[in-house]
Order: sequence, then C-alpha cells, then structure tokens
Amino acid sequence: MLHPPLAALGQVVQYYVKGVRSFIEQQVGVSMLAIVFAFVLVWLAVNLRHWPVATRVAGVFIALGAALNGLAIALNGRMPYEPAVAAAVGACVRAWRRPNESADANTRLPFLGDTIPIAPLHKVISPGDVLISGGACAMVVLAMCRHRRGQSVPSQTEGGES
Repeated sequence: MLHPPLAALGQVVQYYVKGVRSFIEQQVGVSMLAIVFAFVLVWLAVNLRHWPVATRVAGVFIALGAALNGLAIALNGRMPYEPAVAAAVGACVRAWRRPNESADANTRLPFLGDTIPIAPLHKVISPGDVLISGGACAMVVLAMCRHRRGQSVPSQTEGGES
C-alpha cells in the first residue's frame, strides 16, 4: 500500500540521487514534486474514510494544502517565491532557486506561492504549506490522543498529578 514514507523517499531521491530529478523531469516530463504529492494524496484517499471525523478533517487540510501547492507548481512550472520577502527574512536566495522560481509579472496566482515570511527560520512558506503543516500537526495530536473503544480516558488523578 502506498504511504508517506514513499513520498519522503521521493523527496530524498530528487535532491540527493544525482541525475534522477533531471531524468524524470526532462526525459519523462513529470515533476518530482508531482510524484511526491501523488503518493501523499493517494495514501490520504485510500485511508481517509477509515479514520475518525476529526482525523479526516486534518487529512482534508493536508490534501487541500497539497492541492494548492500543486496548483501553484502546475501553473508556473515550479513553486513561485517572493524574492523581496525571502531576502527580508534572510533566506539564501541562491539555494532557494533550486526547487522554486522567482515570482514576476508573468507568475500565475502568485499568492499561492511562497509569500509568508517565517523570520526565525529564515524561510518563506506558502498558504498550502500552512494547511499541510496544520493538518499534519493536528493528525499527530489526534493520533496520540486516540484511545480504544470501551476504555475510559485516564483521569489526571490516576497514577499522576492530583
């Protein structure tokens, strides 16, 4: 079954296995990011219906964020970023150019690109990244809080603080 580790493997391969990205993108004509997004979206589509409602909502946020990022990439060839915002937060623009492209007057739906500054991290992220991150965090929290049916949730006084 397809799952997120395949998506993570896809990202590792695209950045660290020489020639794979150029072969797939230039010879096959498929974006490596599209492959990564496909793995995650297929995994979500297969598994979403089996999860509790709150976890499904988190999964929908992840899928929506991936769709927004995918739309920005599909319309522009790469994820557009705002150079002035990247420079303002101290992002290394030379390194930034590799998976992204500088937004200009020809950029389609530039607001879906990397336009949100995260100064402490020296990064610029997209609205899709916000949805993906929020959904992933919610999914982790919900998975950690899940308990089996028929079991009571332990109270704070049971074996813990009073």
